[in-house]
Amino acid sequence: PVVPARAPGPALVLGQYLSTLGILTPRQEEELHAGMVRGAVALGHTRIVFKPHPSAPAHWTRALEEEAVRLGAVLTVADSPVLAETLFESMRPALVVGCFSTALLTAASFYGLPVARLGTGPLLQQLSPYQNSNRIPVTIVDALLPDLDDPAAVTGWSMPSPEEIARGAAGLVGAVGYAMQPQLQAPLRPVAERYLSGHRDAVRRYFKRRRLTALGLPGAIPAQLTFIPRNATVRRLARRARTLKRAAAG
Repeated sequence: PVVPARAPGPALVLGQYLSTLGILTPRQEEELHAGMVRGAVALGHTRIVFKPHPSAPAHWTRALEEEAVRLGAVLTVADSPVLAETLFESMRPALVVGCFSTALLTAASFYGLPVARLGTGPLLQQLSPYQNSNRIPVTIVDALLPDLDDPAAVTGWSMPSPEEIARGAAGLVGAVGYAMQPQLQAPLRPVAERYLSGHRDAVRRYFKRRRLTALGLPGAIPAQLTFIPRNATVRRLARRARTLKRAAAG
């Protein structure tokens, strides 16, 4: 007899309850989850399962259910206390979405499931102080996994090989680790210097320019600008003045 093909699983949204850690406000986290639902629907998923953090408030799930209905999708809540891996195995979701949960990497590496991240970019800028221990997992997920807001990246993505990860993410993680704890991670300084010298485009996303300046690393603020205070208006006026000066010289 012919065994019928298994129907595609739903999209699985992983909640982390980041507001309890002071990383996001409750309102920001609620909107982050809503963005995950919108992103999943935009990719064609009309069945969505939300796995909330056990301590998350119940009204979040009600708001997500309403958002799904508004978008023409159906959202159910996996409120039983099971590991995400249990759902990966039993549900075989068509997509796993989260912020920086390590379960995203487990889903991709060990279960071969499509994954997507959302919200890591703003988090990289918001985490404070720079040596916040969450910076490493946020950096890894941001660097390796596709952004939910980029449908082409999500649908065309595959998990990098260990060799590719070693060539790319390892250098980034070493550089971030040194910038976070230069005293404890002093042997990583050459790694940080090599990475920053060859990946100037990563400076703004993963590093604070003033921290690089304090550590004397590539990507630091030019010496003639280090006097400028941390004020957006003053910095904008300074950039405009430099532009006018170059135009006049030309």
